[in-house]
Formats: sequence, structure tokens, C-alpha cells
Amino acid sequence: MTPLDRQLRHVVALVLLATLPVVVYFATIGTWRLTHQNVDGGWSGAFYWQQAEVMIVHGRLDVDPRHILGECFERHRRCYGYFGLTPSLVRLPVIGLLRFFHSALTPVFLSAAILLALWAALQLLRRSIREFGDSTWPPALVIGYVVLAGLALGPGSSLIILSRPAVYEEAIAWAVAFLLLTFNHTWAWLAGDTRRLAPAVLFAVAAGNARPTAAVACGVFGLLLVAWCRMRRLDRRTVAVALCVALLPTVTASLTYWLKLGTLLPSVRLSKQVQEAPHWRDILQRNGGRTGGLMFLPTAVTAYFRPDSVRWQSTWPWFDFKFGQDSVTWVPPLPPKGAYVEKIASLTSTMPLPWAINLTVVLWCAWRLARRRFRGPVAVDFDPPLLAGALLVSAAAMPALTVTTVGITTRYLGDFYALSAVGAAFGPLVLLPGLRHRPGLAAVAGVAAAILVVWAVLVTLSLQTHLVFDW
Repeated sequence: MTPLDRQLRHVVALVLLATLPVVVYFATIGTWRLTHQNVDGGWSGAFYWQQAEVMIVHGRLDVDPRHILGECFERHRRCYGYFGLTPSLVRLPVIGLLRFFHSALTPVFLSAAILLALWAALQLLRRSIREFGDSTWPPALVIGYVVLAGLALGPGSSLIILSRPAVYEEAIAWAVAFLLLTFNHTWAWLAGDTRRLAPAVLFAVAAGNARPTAAVACGVFGLLLVAWCRMRRLDRRTVAVALCVALLPTVTASLTYWLKLGTLLPSVRLSKQVQEAPHWRDILQRNGGRTGGLMFLPTAVTAYFRPDSVRWQSTWPWFDFKFGQDSVTWVPPLPPKGAYVEKIASLTSTMPLPWAINLTVVLWCAWRLARRRFRGPVAVDFDPPLLAGALLVSAAAMPALTVTTVGITTRYLGDFYALSAVGAAFGPLVLLPGLRHRPGLAAVAGVAAAILVVWAVLVTLSLQTHLVFDW
């Protein structure tokens, strides 16, 4: 380990420590009690514990309807949650502890998932600098980038939005964490730091069984990995393991849905709430009975990327949501009020710095790859633009389902987090070469980046205060 890498490890630790109290505060709804849980409708904080209980006690997957209020999918008079198994499986080793406290310990597990996702994101950044960085880069410049990127990916990121201790947010948090662990381990294998690719399969399966959107990302990533293995003419066993990364997340998640609901891909129409709630009947009537498809894409993309999604107010919380069901911009072919929209913030208003870096990295990858002529096998493990492109495409696949579904809500910003993490990881390769010999420009860029980070932190904390405490 070089002295610079050792310093970066300390920076990562400090960022995690700075993020921890913020996450725990919101995950405990301001009580600081790790056993606290909200079991009301819209939260269902005990669901994953109860699902784990029925798994080991009765060998079933149905739960008492009071543990999944408003989200019950009924089959044969039994109530099932459409959420995956991963958040329940991680609780199995401590099921006795959950019984002792009579709590799902949602603040503990949710905080662990969020911090694990942040750690994995920063590990991608460290690995990028370690493997592709230039020794002529000034250490202060590198450390400054990691500090600002760490704060932008931590306290000023959509991970904080996921700290609301509800069944929905925890599913997304675990999916993001395990997807980034899949990327990390595979990159370590490509670099020769580990000889085993199999753990990436386990991480991918865990991601896909936390949230289906992660299964899509793993599928794309796994297929790209298979193509790389074939190009390098690796043995069939390695190709088979890479294929498992692509297929097993979707296969296992679909099998779970089959066991629960008798279908490989459940529709939200199976939800008791969608069947009975008047507002859902109105939404489906307006959009022709559709719950997914490209007709939702223009409206969703507009909502998730418009920079004016927050408004200033003179008292704390200083920022509030600007758009909701009645004020969001409806873009054809989706008719007005043809989707379920909660209070919605955008990526450009909550994470401006990572998305500015993302755009820069995407343009860099496109420019470098457009000029390349492939001749024979490509050393992907030491080819930055090709590796960056593969990770960006895979991460971008995660929100593919998000922007084509009938629901638009702020928590879905978490599906875009892996894309932000990948862009930030390769940002130094694009930005630092032009700043290393220009200290004045580096200072200006640092100040501008710091302003964006402060903005992101204030916006994120304000919006999360509204979401958690219903201000």
C-alpha cells in the first residue's frame, strides 16, 4: 500500500464516520433508539423480520397482513410482500436477537446497508486511482477530489434519502450495496487481486433478490463479463461463473415470485391497494390500464432530471419539494395524472456534482472508444475507458425499470446511485490530468465543487426531514 493509498483509506473512514450519525438519526426517526420501528402503513418496518420468522418457523413466505399494510399481494387467502428475500436473509443469523428486542432492528440493518453501499462506492474510487492514477498527480489534488466525492456520495447523496426506515427504502439500499460489491469484486478479479470470481455471483444474487432493478443491472454486467471472458479465451468454468452473474439474480428472484404469487414477474395489479384504492382506479383509467412501458419514460426522465425540483423557504428545513401529483410536468404520451407520483426531487438538484462528473466521464468514454480500433484481445482489466463504459452501462441498467413504471417517487433516486458511484470513480482520470499543472484552475474547481457539495448536503437533509418527519 502506497502512502497516498493509506491516506485515502483514512479519508474513506472519515467520510463513513461523518455519514453514520446522519443515517442513524433518520433511520431511528430522531429517537436514536436502534430498536425503534414504525409499523404503520407506508412504513411496515417489521416486515423483513416477520418474513424471516415464517421462513424458518413455517417454511413459508406469507406474512400477517398487519405487517405489510397497504402492500399485501393476496394469493389463496394468504398475504405476500412483493419485496425480495435479501433483507430477511441478512436477519436470519440474529433472529434470536430480534425476538429478544421484539424489533426488526430496521435502523441497524438499514444503516448497515447504506454505509456498505457508500464504502463500496468509495472502494471503486480508490481502486481507480490506485490502478489508473498518475504518480505525477499532486497528492493534495487527489485527496481533495476524494474528500469532495466522498461527501457528495455520502451525506449529500440519495443514500440519505434511503435512510427513511421503511420497507421500500431498505430494499433499495441493500440492492445498491450488493450491486456495488459485485462491481468491486469483479474488478478485483480482473486486476488479479483475487483468483475467485464466485463471490461476485453471491453478491449479484443478493442484489437481485433485494430489488428487481438490480437484477437487470447484474444481467447486463454479467453478459458483458461473459463477452470479456470469451475475448480473452478463458476456460469454460470461468465463462460459466460469469454467466451465473448474468442469470442467477433474475432466475432466483423470479423463482421467489413464483413461490409467492404463482408468476415469474408480478404486476402491481395484484396489490390489494391497487385493486381497491380510488386514486389507483383513477390512475389506471386515465392511462389505459397500463402499469409499465415506454409511455412513462418521458415524464419520469423529466421528473428525475429537472434541476428546479426544490424550492427555498426561510425556515428549516430550508428546502422543500416543488412537485407532486398535481404539479409534476406530464409529458405525452402519458396523460395528466396517468401515473402515481409522490413528492419528487431530482438527481440534478440533490446530487449536482456527481452528475456533472458523470456527464464528463460519459463524454470521455465515448470519445476514447470512438477513436479506438480493436485488434485482437483487449486487456480490459487495464483499459480504463472500456472498463468505465462497461460499468456505466451496467449501472445505467438499474433504473431502466424505474423510469418505465407507473410510480414516480423520490426514493427511486436510489436506483441511480450506482451510476453516480461509477462516474465518480473514473472522474479523476478525466479531470485531474488537466488540473495537476494549473493550481489556480484547480483551486477554482475545488471551490465550485465544494459549493455544490454544501448545496447537496443542505438539500438532501432538508428533503429527508420532510420525508421522515412529515414536515
